[in-house]
Amino acid sequence: MKSTEISLSFGQLALAQCLASSAAAVLWFGGALVGGFEIKIALAGPAEAGTLLAVSLVILGLFSPRKRRPIATVATLWSLTSFVRFIVALLASSLLYYVAQFGLRPLLFSFLLTAVFLLVFETKTLSKMFTKNSTNSTQ
Repeated sequence: MKSTEISLSFGQLALAQCLASSAAAVLWFGGALVGGFEIKIALAGPAEAGTLLAVSLVILGLFSPRKRRPIATVATLWSLTSFVRFIVALLASSLLYYVAQFGLRPLLFSFLLTAVFLLVFETKTLSKMFTKNSTNSTQ
């Protein structure tokens, strides 16, 4: 039996990452301003979201989502890619701590907020792609 192969849409995944990062940045910035925190804390979230977005787009490009692969391989590679992205983004975020002198706690919380948003938006996008593929293969 031949394994089902799938390719993913780079554009849809990149859009999901941009939307997730933007939503996290807006939520953080708005929450910090409404909460009465200083502007440096309010700016830490968008800076962190931008860092994660840049890392995510580079890792997505390296993943080559348009390449057709067996569906089990895609799922495994995507999990590995998400883990590598998390580690690389965490290391890149440490540069914000040292270069921009943002506080550690705001950076960690904004990192986690953006990372969770990225996972949720990507999972939703991937599930739509897998569902679309499964309906196309059964017809």
